[in-house]
Amino acid sequence: MKLIATDMDGTLLNDERKISKENAEAIKAAQQDGIHVVVATGRDFKEASMPLKEAGLTCPILCVNGAEERSANGELIHAVSLAKNEALTILDILTAADVYFEVYTNRGAFTDDYEKGLEIVIDVLQSAGSDDSYEKMREIAKHRFESGAVQLTEDYTKLIDSTAVYKFLAFSRDETKRQAAKDDLEKKDVFSVSASASDNLEITHWQAQKGIALRRLAERLGINSDDVMAIGDNLNDVSMLKYAGTAVAMENGEAEVKQLADFVTASNEDNGVAKAINKWLK
Repeated sequence: MKLIATDMDGTLLNDERKISKENAEAIKAAQQDGIHVVVATGRDFKEASMPLKEAGLTCPILCVNGAEERSANGELIHAVSLAKNEALTILDILTAADVYFEVYTNRGAFTDDYEKGLEIVIDVLQSAGSDDSYEKMREIAKHRFESGAVQLTEDYTKLIDSTAVYKFLAFSRDETKRQAAKDDLEKKDVFSVSASASDNLEITHWQAQKGIALRRLAERLGINSDDVMAIGDNLNDVSMLKYAGTAVAMENGEAEVKQLADFVTASNEDNGVAKAINKWLK
């Protein structure tokens, strides 16, 4: 094994959105053994960097589902953004379907609704099987705003006109609305539509996928896909699991992800990433 790629939410992070000591130690051990470790996440660079820094980890990051590739020191290596007309098309489809969404840009993530911005984090935690109380999850969600990981905007159209847009993160517990939006989005060949939780949609340019970004990184490092391991739990991880020679699903992962996997590791609350890495180090 020469390259390990791990998702963050529901995978590397526990339900408190932190990296456990066991996971951090396993990653450091792999790096010391000469194995490249990369984080592949739907988060933007700022939100992805915080838990890594807290755990004392330094590694490249494939941000926003592969829309950005950042080096271990944060340098922007590659970026795939949506054209303005494409971003406006997504905005119109989601608005028409009455689906809440956030916009991820080169200036960070933005929302136009504070309360719904909290709900989306709570939904991710609940989908990952968190046992925390609603009040505890709400406090975790508030930290996104307090830390600057997500910002408020009054006008998405002006935001799209002035920034590079990487991703729309849409959320609705109404399956009919969510499916209507998904169907309309998938009619456009230029978009990749996936999910990181049961009630959301993640929309990027079709070239902004974890699997494509992981392939690009591996090829630049001269590593064959057979020597790559990918670890994930949800549908936005599918492209990298299909690319990797060894695909690992989390115990808390979606059924479709487990079906793709070569083996299933423990849950994100039981240091599943560490157990998968240590299996190969041994």
